[in-house]
Parts: sequence; C-alpha cells; structure tokens
Amino acid sequence: MSNKEIMDGIIKSNQEHIIAIRELIHEHPELSFKEYKTSELVRKELTRLGIKYENSTVENGIVAEIDSGRPGKLLLLRADMDALPIQEETSCKYKSKVDNVMHACGHDIHTANLLGVGHVLNEMKDQWRGRIKLVFQPAEEAGGGGGKMIKAGLMDQVPDACFALHVSDEKLGHITAGSKYLTSYSDRFLVSFNGQAAHSSTPEKGIDAIEMAISAISSLKNVVTSNLNPLDVSALNIGKINGGTAPNIIPSQVSIDMMMRNKTQSSRDRLAERIEKICKSTAEMYEGTCDFKRIYGYDAVYNDEDLTDFIVDKIKLNKDLLYDNLSSDQVDAMIQTGDQFDLRSEDFGYYSQVAPSTLLWVGLGEGAELHKPNFYVDSKNIVFATKLMSLVAFDYLSQ
Repeated sequence: MSNKEIMDGIIKSNQEHIIAIRELIHEHPELSFKEYKTSELVRKELTRLGIKYENSTVENGIVAEIDSGRPGKLLLLRADMDALPIQEETSCKYKSKVDNVMHACGHDIHTANLLGVGHVLNEMKDQWRGRIKLVFQPAEEAGGGGGKMIKAGLMDQVPDACFALHVSDEKLGHITAGSKYLTSYSDRFLVSFNGQAAHSSTPEKGIDAIEMAISAISSLKNVVTSNLNPLDVSALNIGKINGGTAPNIIPSQVSIDMMMRNKTQSSRDRLAERIEKICKSTAEMYEGTCDFKRIYGYDAVYNDEDLTDFIVDKIKLNKDLLYDNLSSDQVDAMIQTGDQFDLRSEDFGYYSQVAPSTLLWVGLGEGAELHKPNFYVDSKNIVFATKLMSLVAFDYLSQ
C-alpha cells in the first residue's frame, strides 16, 4: 500500500470525528481572544492524539509539535479559531447557539481540519523527516492574534516554511494560489478636528470643526490617485463621521474614522504620511487643531513563489487523491495562479513577513459570501481540505 493510500485511509476513518468537532465548534462560536471552549477542545483532542503542545502566552493560543525523530525541515501549519459578531441565519442542524456570534468565515473548519491533519501526520511520522508545528491561533478577525503570537516568540526559531488554508465560497475544489502579494496591508486612522464652539448667531466667535472635516475629506478623496503610481493598488475609505450637538451650535469637535489598504509597504508609508499631513494642515488652515492616531493593521500576505509553485505542483500530481474523475485539464482550470492580489486583509501576513509562506483560498462549496449571516459550508467537504493540507505537508517533509 502506498503512502498516499495509507493517508487516504486515515482521513476516511477519522472523517466523521472531524465533522463532529467542526459542528461542535460551530454551535459554540467565540469572539476574538475569547476562544476558551474552542481552545480547551483543541487541547483535549491533541492529548487524545498523543501530540505534545504548549499554551501560548497569548491567551487561548496553542502550539503543538510533531517530531519525526529524524533531521529535516520545520514546517508550520496554522489555523485560526475565532468567530464573528454576526447573527446566524442558516437552518443547519448545528446552527450557532450564541446570539449574535457565528462562524461566518470558516474558522471552525480551519480548526477541525488542522486537528485532522495533525492526526494524519502523527500516524505517519515514520514516513517523513523533520518537525511540524501546528499553530491554533486566536483573534484573526480582530486583534491580530497571529502577530501577537509571533511577538511572543512563536517564530523565534524561523520555520523553513509556513502554510495555511482559508475557506472560500467558491465551488468545492476551487483553489486560488496566487504568487507574491495575495492580500493587502491594512491600517486605521482615528482623526479628531478640534475648533471652538459658538452659537450660530455669532459664527465669528467660533472655529467650525465641521468645515475642517469637510475640507479634509474633500482632499482625502483624491489622495490615492494624486500621490501613488496607479500600479501601487491602494484604497482609502471614510467609514464613520461623528460631531455636533445641536443645529444652532457651531461644533467644536468632529471625528472621522478611516481605513487604508495597500499592496506594498512603500505605498502604505507614502499614503499614511500624506493623510496625516492633509488632516493637520487643514486644521491649521482653519486655526484649529487635529489629533491624529494611526492604528497599524495586518501585514500583507506574500506568497513565496517557490513554495507556492511546489504546492501547486503537488496538488496536480496528486489529483486522484483530491479530485474524483477530473482530467488534468479540468484540475488545471480549478487552480488560479499568478497575480491574485485583492484588498482583503488576513493576519497570516505576519507569518509571511518572517518565513517563506503560502496561503491558499480553498473552495468548499458555493453559497453565501464570507462574513454574511447565511454563510454555510457542508461539513463533509472538510475532507478535501484535510487531504490537501496533509499531502502538501507530507510531500514537503519527504523531499
């Protein structure tokens, strides 16, 4: 029996258990940095499988390791565990039991899948070399749990490679495996324009913070096109404005809340500099002041070209394990390569800034978009993700 046949057998025999774990996590979703039950379930499963683990100093994070006992490479596999503040609107039998919280981004699938992959690779560790680090991270959605775990020492020993899957709402088996930049850098700006309150009958005694904000917003609407090369894909949106107390009062304070996304670090730095200058100079022009705060968001996911090519090659070579009854041409059509950049953000970007990394968007069934209340993935489709990640990890550590 070949190693791939052994792998397939382990996955099939464990499939119902992984589905049960996924559905249990889905029923009991937890928000960022509150993944207490999920984390406890992961620890329980790792103990059952005989896989050693340590609790991260970042709350609810877990780092497990499988050592083959033979020298080789270190491969890091990552899953995120948190849910979103969304009321679920599906009719599945394992619908969320928590009001206004649901797994609308597939992290329940990621967590259950990585446990399944850990089972496979632990059972087969006499067939590969090196070590595998299984990372179950908190707070991908809000708080950058991956970045915090890295700052706490997760990657002090730099892995030879990092690999992760993310559910997409494409049809089962569709894979986006873009090389180089896959997602954007993301930053938030909180800006307060400060003037002087006055009654509308005596406007000369006031400094109108609304006028400051309007003028700044007008300039900011063109800041991307007037300051960056069109090839440096970037976006700025103003999502929230707040100020004023009454229609007959000139307000002394108006705040705006903005989000910036960039493809490159250079465009990120250039645009942030211009945004700050526009806000502060506008306030000065009106004889007011400006409080400006930049909240650094996620780093861009950068897919290493060599690692991504390796993964795509292995997927195609093992099409019989992954794709039933599809020809090579049909499998090729299911895999998107090359430039697949878009302006989404993902905190796997923190990993990709430290070590060669690849994130794949993996279709597990067409339906509602991610982050929507009717997002749904059939649990039986997890087996595709488990096979994919297991074979990539196995082949990488068998080189």
